[in-house]
This record gives sequence, C-alpha cells and structure tokens, in this order.
Amino acid sequence: MRQIEQNCLLRIGDVLHMSGYRSRSSLYRLIRQHKCPSPVVIGGNQIRWRSGDIEDWLNSLPTRHY
Repeated sequence: MRQIEQNCLLRIGDVLHMSGYRSRSSLYRLIRQHKCPSPVVIGGNQIRWRSGDIEDWLNSLPTRHY
C-alpha cells in the first residue's frame, strides 16, 4: 500500500482502496448514515476526502476479538 500524506485530498478510488470497500454506493450509504466522513467540494462537481478524516475514521472502527 502506498503511503498517504497526512493533509492531502483523496479521490473516491483512494478511499475505497484504503477502506476495503468495493463499491461507491456502499461508501455513499455509510456517508448518509453518518458512519463515514463526508467529502469536501473543491470546485465544480469535484469532491475529495481529507486524508486525516479517513485515517481517523478507519482507526476508530471497532476491532473484532475472538
């Protein structure tokens, strides 16, 4: 996995890759349920996610213990 800078903006493909989700619809469903950070609008119809928000979200997910 490539290293992501702390303060960069991520495209949806980057977020899907980092999270392990395979579909955009799954990610947008999590956003609607307030379980995933919302993207920011950078102009026009372009949206990005703050890398720090995504990393914080992934780190906050519960760990399954067996």
